[in-house]
Amino acid sequence: MIRSIPNPPMDREDVDRFRRNLEKHLRGDFSEEERHQMEARRTRAEEITKRIIANCGGKNPILGY
Repeated sequence: MIRSIPNPPMDREDVDRFRRNLEKHLRGDFSEEERHQMEARRTRAEEITKRIIANCGGKNPILGY
C-alpha cells in the first residue's frame, strides 16, 4: 500500500523541477518524442482499463458499476 506523506521533504531542485514541469504542461510545450510517449501511456492505460472491466463481468471494480 502506498502511504501518503502530507509534507514530503523537498529541496530547491525538486521545487524548481515541479515548477518547470507545471509550466510546460500549462503551455503545452512538448517535444514530438514527449507527445508520443504521453499518447503511448494514455493508450496503454485505456487498454488495461478495458481488460480489467472485461475480466470483471463488465463492471468497474474501482467505481462499483
